[in-house]
Amino acid sequence: MLRWYTVLLTQWMEGHGLRSIMSRALRYRLQQGTLYIKGQGEIRYESTLQHRNIVISEILKVLEDVILFSLSNYFLKFSNEYKKVHGVEQFDNDWYGYIEYGTTKQETILLQRLGFTRESATYIRTNVSNAVFLHEGKPYLNPILLESSNINVRKEANEIRYNVPEAFSMPDFMF
Repeated sequence: MLRWYTVLLTQWMEGHGLRSIMSRALRYRLQQGTLYIKGQGEIRYESTLQHRNIVISEILKVLEDVILFSLSNYFLKFSNEYKKVHGVEQFDNDWYGYIEYGTTKQETILLQRLGFTRESATYIRTNVSNAVFLHEGKPYLNPILLESSNINVRKEANEIRYNVPEAFSMPDFMF
């Protein structure tokens, strides 16, 4: 189990999205040819809808319960104590940031906090200049994201505009 947790944690920290992690796990199960089901033990993996759902459910449970809860809480406590002891607001090797957001790049983290998925936040950071503006310490999203050529970015930006309209409500002088 620890080896499996390590693989998932590594993929998560490298910034792989759920789709990528799920695809890799399903390919692995297919290659291995077996699947463990509680109460039944190890059975032959047949890539049926039911078997794929079991694999996906296991991964989501591990990501939520082990990686995003247990490990994240551990590293959050460590991070907070380290910052307090050393009198810093940030430090380079902050594992909490890696686990929670898959990066320590502040723009990517900000985009995820505003509602973008990890994949979209990474795409925006690497492909869209001036995607986020700061005004008096408050972040605002550039409306160009609403018309992005990336379908997922465009969809998520419009969902954010619908749910958090103030994220796009920049003062007029900023345009």
